[in-house]
Amino acid sequence: MISLKKSKSILLIFLVVAAIGSFAVYKYMYKPHKTIQEIKASYIGESKDFLKKVEADYSVWYTKTVELTGKISSVVDHGFILDDFMFCQLKEATKNLKKGETITVKGTIIGYDELLNELKLNQCIIK
Repeated sequence: MISLKKSKSILLIFLVVAAIGSFAVYKYMYKPHKTIQEIKASYIGESKDFLKKVEADYSVWYTKTVELTGKISSVVDHGFILDDFMFCQLKEATKNLKKGETITVKGTIIGYDELLNELKLNQCIIK
């Protein structure tokens, strides 16, 4: 028969191991998402060249992060349009963007409208 003192020791060890295991599982499952700065771009280049790749097969690029260079066609609240076909929604609002300015932007592709020939990027940051 197991003594009372020995059974308390076994129970205490079991509870400590369970607590450590639960904490490790919690930290693994609820780890923070990578920021757009940390994610490696799947494509780096000119926006007009990238449009040809998207038109060929959009499904390859959906939810991918890209870094594109182009001219600002127009500026809207919390975003801008790049090269007349790419809407870039900014992660943080900026007021110093000017129409005609050439910039490099990094963002995640969230949609492509074939009818309007418009690509949409989210979480954009200006490089």
